[in-house]
Amino acid sequence: MASTKKQRGARSPRLSVSAKNKIANKAAPKQAPKQAPKQAAPKQAAPKQAAPKQAVPKHAAPKHAAPKHAAPKQAVKQVAKQVAKQAAPKQAVKQVAKQVAKQAVPKQAVPKQAVPEQAPKQAAPPPEVAPRVAPTTIVLGEITTPSGTLAMFDIGLLGYLPREALEPSIIKAAVPADRALPVIGTRVGTGRFSELWDHISVIVGDGEITHAKKLGEAGVDFARLLLIDHGALDHWQHEDSLDGKADFVFWGKDDLILARVMGAPRLKDGYGWSNLTVADADGKADLADRKKAENSWKLQTDLRPHTHHFHALEAARASKYGAGAMELAGTQLLLVFTSWGDGVFPIYLDLDAANQPVRVRIQLHTAASNAAMRAVNR
Repeated sequence: MASTKKQRGARSPRLSVSAKNKIANKAAPKQAPKQAPKQAAPKQAAPKQAAPKQAVPKHAAPKHAAPKHAAPKQAVKQVAKQVAKQAAPKQAVKQVAKQVAKQAVPKQAVPKQAVPEQAPKQAAPPPEVAPRVAPTTIVLGEITTPSGTLAMFDIGLLGYLPREALEPSIIKAAVPADRALPVIGTRVGTGRFSELWDHISVIVGDGEITHAKKLGEAGVDFARLLLIDHGALDHWQHEDSLDGKADFVFWGKDDLILARVMGAPRLKDGYGWSNLTVADADGKADLADRKKAENSWKLQTDLRPHTHHFHALEAARASKYGAGAMELAGTQLLLVFTSWGDGVFPIYLDLDAANQPVRVRIQLHTAASNAAMRAVNR
């Protein structure tokens, strides 16, 4: 027990006043930093006094306006805030804001003015195009229709559809049978596509046009239309050569390479051969197609047996207006290139006040044809 008391007695001096003083002495320095922030609190107000130091450089405001991408509103607020800290008058704030706005606003406005939505429409027509189109109305030729019925359609389709299947898509019009009928082409005359046909008309009367009746729409897949007496179609020979001969022609980006390989002479519309036997032309066409496929050459090939279609196309290619006339079964027909390529073109019968026919009009310039032509000529 005595030893136990001694141990307890030994512990009590450590909790004596001297021990507490030692602890207090050790704790005192630790409390000083805790109180230091309270005494150093006035140092937080220092930035208010140091604010003028930030505002001293007079060129500080322009630094915010200097970046080209800086938004005017953010730059104005930032500069105005700094000026306000300097207790600058309101007029100074407005003046600085105005300078920043002048520098920043034009840089944002430039793209809006430089890329207007309607710019292509204004810049589209080259000024020198219009004078070349004179006159805008041109006589393309004339046709005869002894049956009294004019047929209008893409004759190229006859190579893919039998006559019976094609018949419903042929647009027909009742026209005079006792005289030749002039065919007139009218160009667009202005704008980017001024030299293309606005419409092609078959004149059937001399009245003044007051209204029109829609006859139908001609679907075109081969960029051509045939104007022919409906009865003469029975005599049309589309695929079989009339003289046992044919031409073979090719053209395109790699046409010269194929011409060297095959030893093909130059023709007016590419490379190839004219007046071959049908068998020889078929053989050269097969060889050219095989070489084209093996080498991935970019070119077009065309086997042209001497048919009615061939002769009408040759006449159209030879015409500066793209309109070729030909006789068939005692009638005269006309093959015309649309100038717009493929599409669907409405056909109208234009009438006078007495409801008498004045002309049959093939309307080639339409919103659809214009959009299609712009799409491929960007």
